[in-house]
Amino acid sequence: MYQYSLQWFINLFTLGVDKAVRTTDLAERLDNLNNFFTYSLYENVCRSLFEKHKLLFSLILAVRILEGDNKMNDKEWRYLLTGFTGETKID
Repeated sequence: MYQYSLQWFINLFTLGVDKAVRTTDLAERLDNLNNFFTYSLYENVCRSLFEKHKLLFSLILAVRILEGDNKMNDKEWRYLLTGFTGETKID
């Protein structure tokens, strides 16, 4: 239903590189790029989503960010998705 082209993504990425706050510190620059691009991606995708799909997109984006930072517990995520199945031990 929703489709975004590679050219659209490249344009969004290039815009992020141009508009993100510049700094001489590499770690800070990468953090600025990541934060700006993530927010820009969220804004642009949400602009084209149906209202009922925005919350789900936000959840998926947040979970992927947490997974990328190794802050997401896989057992808790699986429990959230499936509920109690009788074989999950809660610590």
